[in-house]
Amino acid sequence: MKTKGVFLPGDKTAHVKEWDISGPKNDEILVKIKAAALCASDLSIYNGKPLIEGYPSGTFITGHEPCGVVEEIGPSVQHLKKGDRVAIIAFIGCGFCNYCLGGEPNLCESVKVLGFNCHGGDSEYLIIPERSCLILPEEIDYVVGAISTDAIGNLYSTMKEMNVSSDDVVAITGMGPMGLSGVLVAAGLGATVIAIDPVESRLNIAKDLGAQYIINPDNEDAVAFIKNLTKSGADKAVECSASEIGINTVLNATKPHGIVSQIGETGDRTISIKPSSQLIWKKLSYIGSWYFTLNEWINITNFIITKIGNDKAKKLVSHIYPLEEKSVSEAFKLFSEHKTLKVVFTP
Repeated sequence: MKTKGVFLPGDKTAHVKEWDISGPKNDEILVKIKAAALCASDLSIYNGKPLIEGYPSGTFITGHEPCGVVEEIGPSVQHLKKGDRVAIIAFIGCGFCNYCLGGEPNLCESVKVLGFNCHGGDSEYLIIPERSCLILPEEIDYVVGAISTDAIGNLYSTMKEMNVSSDDVVAITGMGPMGLSGVLVAAGLGATVIAIDPVESRLNIAKDLGAQYIINPDNEDAVAFIKNLTKSGADKAVECSASEIGINTVLNATKPHGIVSQIGETGDRTISIKPSSQLIWKKLSYIGSWYFTLNEWINITNFIITKIGNDKAKKLVSHIYPLEEKSVSEAFKLFSEHKTLKVVFTP
């Protein structure tokens, strides 16, 4: 069968073309995509330097944040049926290793990543193994479903790993979609949230999503502000800017015995920090966070339903486009110029 899907040739242009896909085999399902969100990592394909080497731009349909409805199932599918609403995770693991069995297919040695080394979800239809699908509750609409995995799900997982509660002051650097998701989740958990970003418009969105304090580091010393507010520093911090300034800010602003979670990906850039004064002498815990474990999904969706709601979650989305040539071209251009928040296609 054929499907319309996004084609990124790697020359900073974006197109829609017809792709050939097969029907579902064995444990695969055919999903009719209802919404699919863009991610900053998609820009590596757009710019001609895919994060996963060996697969040139344009090899696969892009997109690793889709959701939709089951259209057809393969003969070995055990749990899903036609008509089920599903969110699709970004990864296809082997299904048998310790990481896959523990709900972390992103750590599987043979993992495939949607849009990078297999077809992704910026398309009308997607063939995907059943194990990469999660039931999307009726209370969550499809646009929110598309941002509930990579964005909200990731930040929910790291907040829970840090045991964030109403007793905590949480500092978050970088008010892009990930940082704003962090504000949304931390505020939903009752924490006092400090948002840090040099772009005033994004700070205003952070305040609307629940940040009690906003800091523009171009105008104010963020570390001094946080220490003056808390006396000893933030209890927890989440770094989403992937900048050297942002990373050093959270390490310096977090109190002894505090926890810092690194979300922002620095790629192959070298970042300078001072382990002795920033980590060792403060007995600080510095953790990496990448996605959520699949057994957290029911808690993530319950949190979205009870603590956030569709309307507030949609404030993370600035642009919604149909899957058409002109719209897709504009979407990637604006996204690459950092003129959007989350961008969602609705095929």
